Amino acid sequence: MSFSAIQSPVTLETKHEVEIVPTPEDLKVTRLVVAVHGIGNQFRYSTVQAVACRVATYCRRPITQPLGAFHPAKVISKPDSPELGAYLFEPPPGSETDFSGFGFAEVFWADIPERAAATKNTTEESKAWAQTIVERVRMLDQSSPGKSDLIDYKKASAVVEEMIGTIKVLENLLFIASKAGLFEFNLGQLLTDFLGDVQIVADFKDYGGDIFKRFANTMKNLIRRMPNAEKIYIVAHSEGTVVSLKGLLTALAAEKDQNNEWVDRVKGYMTIGSPLNKHIVMWPKLWQDLKPAPGRTGRDPILWRNYYDYGDPVGFNLEITREWMKENGWLSEDETNEEARFFQFGHDDDCGFTRYPFPGKAHNDYWNDGNVFGHFIDEVVLQKGKAAKPRTIWWTVFVSRVVPYVLCLALLAGGTYVLYNTLVATFFKSHPVPVLWDVSGITCLLAGVTLLSRMSRLDKIWPAGVIAVAAFALGTIGYLTFASHSTQKLLSSAFVIPNGIIWWFLATSLISAGLSKWRPRLGMFPLIGLGGIAACLVLWTLHQMHPEIALDRSLWALVLANAAFLYLWWLSALLFDLVYIWHRFICSYRTTKILRTLRKEAPNERRA
Repeated sequence: MSFSAIQSPVTLETKHEVEIVPTPEDLKVTRLVVAVHGIGNQFRYSTVQAVACRVATYCRRPITQPLGAFHPAKVISKPDSPELGAYLFEPPPGSETDFSGFGFAEVFWADIPERAAATKNTTEESKAWAQTIVERVRMLDQSSPGKSDLIDYKKASAVVEEMIGTIKVLENLLFIASKAGLFEFNLGQLLTDFLGDVQIVADFKDYGGDIFKRFANTMKNLIRRMPNAEKIYIVAHSEGTVVSLKGLLTALAAEKDQNNEWVDRVKGYMTIGSPLNKHIVMWPKLWQDLKPAPGRTGRDPILWRNYYDYGDPVGFNLEITREWMKENGWLSEDETNEEARFFQFGHDDDCGFTRYPFPGKAHNDYWNDGNVFGHFIDEVVLQKGKAAKPRTIWWTVFVSRVVPYVLCLALLAGGTYVLYNTLVATFFKSHPVPVLWDVSGITCLLAGVTLLSRMSRLDKIWPAGVIAVAAFALGTIGYLTFASHSTQKLLSSAFVIPNGIIWWFLATSLISAGLSKWRPRLGMFPLIGLGGIAACLVLWTLHQMHPEIALDRSLWALVLANAAFLYLWWLSALLFDLVYIWHRFICSYRTTKILRTLRKEAPNERRA
């Protein structure tokens, strides 16, 4: 078994376009798999490489060819006619599955956003563009009848900006772990790539138009090069699903001619990590006037399968997309009526699972998942009937749902330990102190304080407020259980009344929560500021109790320890915000529900 780069076609440049003369090897390709890459930096032919590797694995002959092996000997250099490298798959001898005549190609469009980025003055900065998205949702909401209360937009604007900053901070902090090969937190790069490429595709008519033109021209030229390719299967990832679906619908919405004859050969469509729902709702003009051409009826439907991980921040199920397609004649309301539809894409054709542990990996690891590609090959390419869908892997659920909160708690415990241990080393050198138990108790209290102050900012009072109150109560119980009696007495003495530290932090939580509702852009300042005052009150009390200890030598150590404590508390609270929003909104059905509500309630002219 091998992958061999087909010799480059003979190209004759005419006045208007490149004329492609097929070679004998071109004519051997009868089934063509076309890969469409997604967001971010891309290497030419790496998408083909990934798909070809998955097919080889399916044949029980896993082999990964070097990227250079996929490059043709000669390329077509015209801007609107990109490289047409195609690769013939030679199945292993004795293979049970017939993969003869299979070829692989790709639609490469990453160079177009790169051109925009290279100008340094074209795309909008991430935070600024994210704010325009919030405003876009606000306009959609306000244009719908009735009260506009889906989202607190003032708070949403502040939270979005804060989240973007948090992701960048975390990426910088985990740089060493990445270099050590422990794990990668590539969510920041994913965010930057996604926001940048979505801008180009959805908002920029010049660069975005070039991308859609690139897809159409590449598909047209691939068929001119391989005229015997009777069946085409498109595999699209991320933003590439937007590019490819618009290309498919545009071709089907036009009368048949030599420029769009390729679309009649498309038999299967695979989307992975697709953001199509968001594009259908947020950028309706992308899909305006895309309805089937009269002469296109009666064709075999394109078999469409969508795959998404619940931890993927970009992709999700495509219910909203299906609704839009039914409304515009691309899918039949009656899924058993094949004559009236152009795609076979029912509810069961959405495949959701949790198989990848971290958000950044969840968006990209589809390419390495043999079960996902195997399902598509069985059901669509080889048409073996219904196949078992990729299943959730239980340990990834634990890692994605539990580990982030454990990390938040670990950061908070680390900051508490740094400050508490410094205080013990300064004021209680000759006294035994149960540092571990005291730190555990104080951490419990601070965790309850954090949840009580933050959850009301991130979510509605019900049920988040009730959960937050319960968390504060549990944190208080943990503090009273683990912290030693002497430590509790000492900390309370700084606040005059019995258990004064508990009452101080309860007031801190309520004040912080109230201010976050009134002035969302104050962010973490109220919580960390009042927490810092509490730490200073404890330090002052200790100094009054032990006046014999001179602070001239220990002052800087105490200042630095307090700064480290406040910083780690701030970071753990920001990380909690990010994780909570992730699980509550992004990875849940709630986002789809909000988008569906916006689309259904928007006036018809906005939905056109």
